[in-house]
Amino acid sequence: MFGHEPNKAMKTLVLEEVASTGADIREVIAKYVLPTMAVIGPDGRFDDMPTGKRMTPEEWHEMSPLGPYAKLIIVREKDI
Repeated sequence: MFGHEPNKAMKTLVLEEVASTGADIREVIAKYVLPTMAVIGPDGRFDDMPTGKRMTPEEWHEMSPLGPYAKLIIVREKDI
């Protein structure tokens, strides 16, 4: 869910926060990971780098391991 293998200190921090707050583990992890950036084309889709698929932001959120807590920065082609 981190996008990399977290070290022991990060794992401990996340698990302690989950235990003390009762929050969903995905919500806690989302606080510590960088958002994904998507350059949206005129068709409303972007190229997802890890999968190589072209998808909408909604499709990306459905497949993200962080579920509703996943963060996506959207840039439209006309803005760049």
